Amino acid sequence: MKKTLLSALLAIAPVTAISDGAPPLGPLDAAAIDRVVANAMTTFGVPGMAVGVIKDGEVRYAAGHGIRELGQPERVNTETLFRVASVTKAFTAAATAILVEEGHVSWNGPVIEYLPELRMSDPWVTANISPVDLLAHRSGLAPFTGDLMLWPAPNAFTEDDIIHALRYFPLERGFRDGYTYDNVLYIVTGEMIERVSGLPWGEFVDQRLMAPLGMDRCFAGPIPQSAMTNLAAPHGDIEGELAVIERNRIPSRPDKFSPAGGIACSVTDMLKWLGLQLAGGTTPSGETLFSESQSRTMWAPHNWLGVGQEDRDVHNTNFRAYGLGWRTRDIQGELEVSHTGSLDGWRAEVVMLPEQQLGIVVLANGASTSARNAVSSAIQYGYLPTGQRDWVAYYRDAEAEAAARDDDDTDDSSTATSTPPVIPARPLETYTGRYNDPWFGDIAITLTGDELRFTSARAFKLNGPMTHHSGDLFVARWEDRSVGMDAWVRFEISADGEVTAVRMNRNFEAGGTVDYFKELNFTPVNEP
Repeated sequence: MKKTLLSALLAIAPVTAISDGAPPLGPLDAAAIDRVVANAMTTFGVPGMAVGVIKDGEVRYAAGHGIRELGQPERVNTETLFRVASVTKAFTAAATAILVEEGHVSWNGPVIEYLPELRMSDPWVTANISPVDLLAHRSGLAPFTGDLMLWPAPNAFTEDDIIHALRYFPLERGFRDGYTYDNVLYIVTGEMIERVSGLPWGEFVDQRLMAPLGMDRCFAGPIPQSAMTNLAAPHGDIEGELAVIERNRIPSRPDKFSPAGGIACSVTDMLKWLGLQLAGGTTPSGETLFSESQSRTMWAPHNWLGVGQEDRDVHNTNFRAYGLGWRTRDIQGELEVSHTGSLDGWRAEVVMLPEQQLGIVVLANGASTSARNAVSSAIQYGYLPTGQRDWVAYYRDAEAEAAARDDDDTDDSSTATSTPPVIPARPLETYTGRYNDPWFGDIAITLTGDELRFTSARAFKLNGPMTHHSGDLFVARWEDRSVGMDAWVRFEISADGEVTAVRMNRNFEAGGTVDYFKELNFTPVNEP
């Protein structure tokens, strides 16, 4: 993978370090930022980036780097559209703030006033969950609950399906008792905005936030065909090769997950958005889109987060919290307000130091979190009193250390016991049939020749052959290899040899860190 990418990128820009001697003090100039970006792209395998800096209401830096799509000549510029993923969440929070300010919504009122069909697994939570709870990740749901209804796209789930499914998800911890990141409750918030305003979430954001700022290369709702040009493409590792992740290209119509992560935007317009944030909700022309009071509410610590040792040692951080669509912490004695965005093939980050009236935007069409973090850190630390370091090297070394730990954790002695037997525990016909999960819907396990096949009725990308592992355990290997989350499929068998349930878990040997399948519990469907 890296050989292919490096050869492409080396033709674009030389790989140069951030500095030739001691790390510089003070803000990086344009040439230094150019060097950091080029270094990060080649080190971490990212085809293109767009980077911007706004300071005291003025754009100090905005540039595109690299190419929009591997194998194509078109270069990234400041008007290139990228998907910003979860950076979108702050737009959803701001849209809600507008409705709060107009008296249509109460931050701490019950959501069922606006969505009476909403049901959580706990009746008390159903009656009391508020817009702040939705936006601050404090519902008690397990992290990433229900994400299989959002991606891999496309699929057949609707916003109504998502709201209905919430009743089936147990709370992992107490309501308002800690931080458990989710996306589905931002979809609920988007539906609430539509019910209250009469406009779909995307149109509301486009009209009430983007249009007044002149953000004509930023889209929450449908993208006009005339604007479907100058688009970056998402890139990731598919079977060891860097390639475009076709399913995650920028769509002309918003996905159902858009309130949680669907906005497409240029770096030029993201800088306008940060300018509005740093000005407390007032546009450069003097129009107030939301009040400074609402801005403080969105940045307030509604949900406290832990502080890891790395944050303490590297960034001198003492507190971390989640606001409403924003993360906050102290970094080297200053308040930082930020959010990242990660979607297969895309990475984004926005960072603000409000006391310095500083905003930073990093957009990338590759799947490297390290590249994103290295560029944003290098720019940010130019404005902090501790001085600079080579952040590309820092994140490169951190990746190498993590890989070494993974290698150390591998127990070679387990190979013999983990080698699957050639013959399954029982005839393959035993496992075939139709199975249903109350929120995910139907799957079919079919047999062709000597191969079992998994087919989802609603998640179209979760289809593929199943390989026997051991006992009644199989591995489902999805045909679209860009999905990247093969799954264990375990059949539970009764004493009389009948399948009573099918459970699933992510096969982390194929990569990834989140088990999207753990909530699934399929039972046999009795055919008429």
